[in-house]
Amino acid sequence: MKTKSLKIISAITIAFFVFGTTLYAQGVDSRIGQGHAVIEATAITKADAEKKYPPPSGGYPAAQRDPHEKSGVVVSPYPPHQQYDCSKVAHGGLVVDVKVNKVFVRP
Repeated sequence: MKTKSLKIISAITIAFFVFGTTLYAQGVDSRIGQGHAVIEATAITKADAEKKYPPPSGGYPAAQRDPHEKSGVVVSPYPPHQQYDCSKVAHGGLVVDVKVNKVFVRP
């Protein structure tokens, strides 16, 4: 009886391991990498930004551009570092990170 139970438990454990690692390797698991879709950027005027989102002491931080992404896609400086399509926002324009309600500068 113990041997039969051990075999069943072992088979279930192996199945979960194989299934879990397969999903992990395919990038289906939400814990892997960015896993975020690119969001259309929402531009904001400097006056509105100063009213709703006061700038930090050093000013608004600049986003980072990933050279592997298409032109206009930038990564927010705020965690979880969401990607935004800023192709319709002027360089140096202000963009609202809707995930954390903070403003950054488009490089």
